[in-house]
Amino acid sequence: MDIIFRIFSYLKPYWKETILLYVTLAFALGLQLLTPYVLGRAIDDGVIARDTDFLLKAAGAIVVLTIFQGLFQYGRTYYSQSLAEKVGYDIRNEIFAHLQAMQFSFHDRSHTGQLMSRATEDINNIRAMLVMTMRPLVLAVGTLIAVTVILIRIDLLLALVALAMVPFLIWYSIRYGVALRPLFLKVQQQFGVMTSALQENVSGNRVVRAFAQEKAENQRFEAELEELFDRNFTAGKRWAFAYPLTLLFSGLSLAVVVWLGGHQVISGALSIGSLVAFNRYLTMLNEPVNWLGLVVNRISRAVASGERIFETLDTRPMIRDARNARKLEPMRGDLEFREASFQFRGANKPALEGISFTAPAGSVTAIVGPTGAGKSSLVNLIPRFYDTTIGTVLIDDFDVKEIQLRSLRSQIGMVLQETFLFSITLGENIAYGKPDATHEEIVAAAKAAKAHDFISRLPQGYDTEVGERGVSLSGGQKQRIAIARALLLNPRILILDDATSSVDTETEHEIQEALKVLMKGRTSIVIAQRILTVENADQILVLDQGRIVDRGTHAELVSREGFYRELYFLQQQEQDEARIAGIAAEAEGEA
Repeated sequence: MDIIFRIFSYLKPYWKETILLYVTLAFALGLQLLTPYVLGRAIDDGVIARDTDFLLKAAGAIVVLTIFQGLFQYGRTYYSQSLAEKVGYDIRNEIFAHLQAMQFSFHDRSHTGQLMSRATEDINNIRAMLVMTMRPLVLAVGTLIAVTVILIRIDLLLALVALAMVPFLIWYSIRYGVALRPLFLKVQQQFGVMTSALQENVSGNRVVRAFAQEKAENQRFEAELEELFDRNFTAGKRWAFAYPLTLLFSGLSLAVVVWLGGHQVISGALSIGSLVAFNRYLTMLNEPVNWLGLVVNRISRAVASGERIFETLDTRPMIRDARNARKLEPMRGDLEFREASFQFRGANKPALEGISFTAPAGSVTAIVGPTGAGKSSLVNLIPRFYDTTIGTVLIDDFDVKEIQLRSLRSQIGMVLQETFLFSITLGENIAYGKPDATHEEIVAAAKAAKAHDFISRLPQGYDTEVGERGVSLSGGQKQRIAIARALLLNPRILILDDATSSVDTETEHEIQEALKVLMKGRTSIVIAQRILTVENADQILVLDQGRIVDRGTHAELVSREGFYRELYFLQQQEQDEARIAGIAAEAEGEA
């Protein structure tokens, strides 16, 4: 019931439309209840009395009642559908905004398909429930009460016989719906699993084809689809059994009424018109009883979906603004880590441990280390994608946890290791962090990132639509767009997480030349594996297994034993070998 009340709480902003819905429902029901009465009078006072004028008036009244009933039915259908759509719109918006506010660790644990299922199929179930409860449920209850009173007024004995089975049918429908709820919850959970499998296959289709795993992926998806089919079929079989039973008892009630009512007509205790009207009212009573089963079915589905949706909405963001968070605009860019440690949820050991260093405003700090050393985890603590487990990260001497998230992140530019572009134009991708940027500003950022030349060669230039996830661009081109996007933001702190990993040496050199100018006046944190990228940094931190194992300038680190020196000489050797191979190839070509 808590979930149902919570779903209906979304109707509060639309209370006027809700009132109009129930007004049209009341009028439609009233007109519907008048029709059998007019029909009974037409038989008794028109057909039996052989009064053609009255019969004509009765027929005209039925036509008028039908027309107005249709108008009010249109109104009730319109308002119920409108309210359901608005509630679905609000819940879907709330889920989207909530997911945007959730910390990275939430998305690390969540399956994309499950989240998509909650924002689509689960909300559709809630919409369907609102349509089936705001209109049919109220109409069913109103019809039950009104028709029961009318039947008792027509004939008490006949009404008691006809209504004897109604309490049982109502109890049976509700009980059946409650029993089906766990089955529908399993269906919704499996729908999320199936969606996840589909999403992974579509996103990773190149890997699937590269390893010739189409058949295996088809089998995996088919297995999830079969499980969804089985769960749906099981729930469908259970539900299908409910309707014939209610239909059987409704038919038995009608048969008894015809037999007993016929005897009363023969004995003169009841008129033929009254018996016809009674049967017509009884038929109207059977409909809401059957509706109750359908309504309970929809409610069961909606409650199962509501559990999943509200489970997501009730998961509060762990990373959010503190009560007295300060707005820090503009920042100077002084950065400091004080004994900062971080451990992923469920991990056996910390990803970072005891990290301490300072990066004065306008300085360049480079971070190097083997794969898995914790480099990306370190920079993710600066914009509070994650929070430290122990220790503090400070900007301008303020703990980042005390700074408003929007104020913090709007002044930090990032080029992530995994480049992501949206399916919009190149210009819009560059201006993503600054939507009001002028075309001149976009072009300037693209030139600085060495992206302007290849963009200009495209038929539509900056208006070129990017394929999904930037699939139409090379790795180096995507990286340069991402760099331009970060630069246009004009951040106080610039984070480059292996930003030149997808470009060739020549392009990397061009980007580095541009970054030398653009990094001036900014605090820059650069993660890279190539010495060329970090050799001019003010300080270089060497990470290994989550700890800073060495630090210094390029000259200092090369002069002493350690990871950095080994990496430097290894890359020098690779460059020498590449140069020799190039000279040999050139000499062979000339020969």
